[in-house]
Amino acid sequence: MPYVEKADRQRLDAYITAEADDIVRRLSGKSGGSSGGQQDRDLCELYKHDLIEMAEAVIGRERGMDEPPRTPAQRLGQQLFDVAKRKGGSIRVDWLGNLNYVVTRLIQIVPRMLVTKGMRESEFTHALYLLTSSAIEQTALEIRTRRLPPNIEWVLDGLVGVLFDIKDEYKRRVDIAYEAVRIKSLGDSYDTPFRTEVVEVTSGNGNKGYQEIMMDFRGITQKKSEDKSV
Repeated sequence: MPYVEKADRQRLDAYITAEADDIVRRLSGKSGGSSGGQQDRDLCELYKHDLIEMAEAVIGRERGMDEPPRTPAQRLGQQLFDVAKRKGGSIRVDWLGNLNYVVTRLIQIVPRMLVTKGMRESEFTHALYLLTSSAIEQTALEIRTRRLPPNIEWVLDGLVGVLFDIKDEYKRRVDIAYEAVRIKSLGDSYDTPFRTEVVEVTSGNGNKGYQEIMMDFRGITQKKSEDKSV
């Protein structure tokens, strides 16, 4: 979870929205912004391109460079660093958290904009999740091939660590919930002796949802086998 204070989020949100708008604009120019698998693939490429630009902007700031940004992605990358710098304290810790927040919000806002503009039907599909996660992971692997002076080599490790953390949290917070809903509606595809089972639960405020519990199905599996042999 990106622990970013409310005031810092407010400073970053306008830049995140501008970057999301730019992605949607460029996506609409690719094959007329067609929906479906091709749109997901095009979006994945745009994510990779812009995440690299954001990372390079942060690296530039860490190296003391002050190049004027040419794109919303570069502007966002510089801003997440500058917001941390204005706070004082540990700039290193703060811009890592800002990056986490920025990308986490971006990958939610872009699909929502596409739905609003009628360019896709749903904010979330498993295919979109897979390609978004792939874009984040590929960006991390690409960044780690860069070379920096020894005194700021840690920046590459920080960028890679944050990106993988975003991908893991996207799985935990979003895709697992989607999978639970699909398991309950379509049935489970696992039948191993040890596995989790999705059960319905009710939260303290009355909202219904799902939770996984770890189960030992060996007795049930054995009973099924005996029934078939009769």
